[in-house]
Amino acid sequence: MIALLIATIWQHDSVHDSVRDSVRDSVRACAIDAATHAPLVGATWTRVQERAASPSAETNLATNNALTVRTTSACVRLPSGTYAIRRVGFRQSIVYLAEPHPAHARDESIDVLVPLATVQRAQQVATVRVNASASPEKNPRDVARVSTTLSVNSARESGAATTSQLLDRIAFAQNTTARDETGLSLRAARREQVVITLDGLALNDPATGIADISAIPLVALATATVQLGADPIGSGSGASGGVLALTSAVQRALAVRMGAFGERSAEGAWSGAVGAAVWHGAAMHRTAQNDFSFDNTASASGSVLRETRINNDETTSSVTLGVVGDSWQASALASTTERGMVGAENVRTYDADRSSSTRVSARGQGILHDIVVVLGAKRFALAYRDPTRPTLNSSAVVMATDADVSGVIRRGATSGPHISWRASAGNDQLDGSNALSQWRTRGAGSVDARWAFARERISLGARADALSSAGTQPSWSLALEHQHTPDWTVGARASQAFRAPTLYDLYFSSPQRLYVASLRPERVRFDGEVSSRYARATSTVTVDADIAIIARDTREAIVWFPGNFGWSPANVGAESVRGVEVRAHTAFRAIDISAWSSAYDATLHTGGLKIPTPYIPPWSLGSQWQLHRGATTATLITRAMGRRPYSAGPRDPAYELPVVSLIDAALTHPLPMQRITPSLIARVTWSLENATNTAWQSVRGFPSPGRRWAIACTLVQASSQ
Repeated sequence: MIALLIATIWQHDSVHDSVRDSVRDSVRACAIDAATHAPLVGATWTRVQERAASPSAETNLATNNALTVRTTSACVRLPSGTYAIRRVGFRQSIVYLAEPHPAHARDESIDVLVPLATVQRAQQVATVRVNASASPEKNPRDVARVSTTLSVNSARESGAATTSQLLDRIAFAQNTTARDETGLSLRAARREQVVITLDGLALNDPATGIADISAIPLVALATATVQLGADPIGSGSGASGGVLALTSAVQRALAVRMGAFGERSAEGAWSGAVGAAVWHGAAMHRTAQNDFSFDNTASASGSVLRETRINNDETTSSVTLGVVGDSWQASALASTTERGMVGAENVRTYDADRSSSTRVSARGQGILHDIVVVLGAKRFALAYRDPTRPTLNSSAVVMATDADVSGVIRRGATSGPHISWRASAGNDQLDGSNALSQWRTRGAGSVDARWAFARERISLGARADALSSAGTQPSWSLALEHQHTPDWTVGARASQAFRAPTLYDLYFSSPQRLYVASLRPERVRFDGEVSSRYARATSTVTVDADIAIIARDTREAIVWFPGNFGWSPANVGAESVRGVEVRAHTAFRAIDISAWSSAYDATLHTGGLKIPTPYIPPWSLGSQWQLHRGATTATLITRAMGRRPYSAGPRDPAYELPVVSLIDAALTHPLPMQRITPSLIARVTWSLENATNTAWQSVRGFPSPGRRWAIACTLVQASSQ
């Protein structure tokens, strides 16, 4: 009965499968995002015929309505010919699929990657003749920007079974956690300075400024792209340190996981064509006890005591939903979490307290006469309960609405730039206990120009943000990239950025808060980098590497010193960051190795003092080692970071957390499930986090659980891998 149920879930009746079966000589083509190389689902492939001798002009192509295919995955198998590929939010691309070479077997998988560029930033895409044996195109990253894209399938192969573990596998992505919440720090920036999106839906909360991505099911994701450095034009307010762009997967999958400290989770994803649209959704439920033993080094008695965390449990449920139509798409994310609110190791009075949070975000996008219209709304609610002192209970609700329109002023061509524009407006409203009420309106407008030459790419943009009670904040961005050789690229980028302050620090909405500070906007006066990238691939080995020298100066930096409960976040003056980042990757035969390192000097300048920015290590190292033997993959991940200051004073070893080194290991093996359905695979993963059981603290006074083990199993279609 169970086998019959699973087989029913995995039945595929999409249009492109029937086309594949009925075509003798066909080519398998895949639509991808030209900016991130991520697969694009829901594209429409329409057979066209040439009216004139020049096939590169879209006006000279006529639609052949005899063959129009709507895909429920990124790839489709089609007969040879010329096709127009359309997908909402992207410029139409014209591609010629050549007939397969007779030497190729009929059932051989031959991929042709068709890059689609975003409407706002596209260069004019000419007709491209693609042979069936063509190799994938290189990722045309944003101009002079260090970025890394990791597919979730690759992360699963390396042992990742949660969204938090996905981040651990991306270079320079510093996973910051408090309890089981997952935040992200990029380029020595606080997690409020990193914009996180899911299919363009911004997940950052206007009250806290952060996004807890641990509530996103891993089965809901296809790729994760990290882009380092300020992005005022593309991502707007808040993108001071960088951007994490997540894309949804369109697949059918089931995943279960169990591990140490009572961890249990179940995830599921479904996709399919319903009417004229492609629908996809995912759901997750996770629980964890999280009560672990630790050495209390800051007890009231002054001696080290062996204690056990209590009331440290967590329960999270979440749902994602997406739908893609011909000229519109919509997505939504809803999650609810309840956690115990344990205090620091020497503050046990809050051990009985509880917190619950609920997040709902929705986004719709459509195209009207070449104008892209986006509408969005978010609601975030938090409740804090103190069973021993009910009079100290607190709660708050935040509502945010957004409207965004964008279009093209001039189409890109060899004789001039591609110029696009964008305008947005929004409103944030907070209502909380103790008669707390705050609101603000905001708006922004930007213009972006891009040139593409034989070896150079240039981008130039300007933006203005308007915030009620804070006036107008202008920003700009300039980048140049030069392709010195086919394998070697150098670039330089400079920009400014702006971040609206959080309405209220809901993360510590508790009796620990003494007052709420009124904050001014944070202003990145200068964010610059000089970078170089090398990438070369042969039939036996792949090598690529990045190096970047960076500088960032911030005025009115918004900083909270963890561990000092008398502080709300405050404007502490100026912050300067100087640093170097290096990343290298190679793959040969059965071995795949990645390594990265960063060194930052992050300093606050306030009241005539120079204070190290709290919790920014002066150096960090990371690596991932993979060994493939048959179908089995063994992975070893190492991380290390230098001493992290935590005090509001000059650097002093007595007020720094010690150097920490962490080792994670994982073993994965796929098991074919042909007896249920031919394309089904069960991927079994065993993982060990913090294998050396290192006693470390991500925040001073809050111990970590140490060594953790887990076993996970994911059922997914082979075609989704």
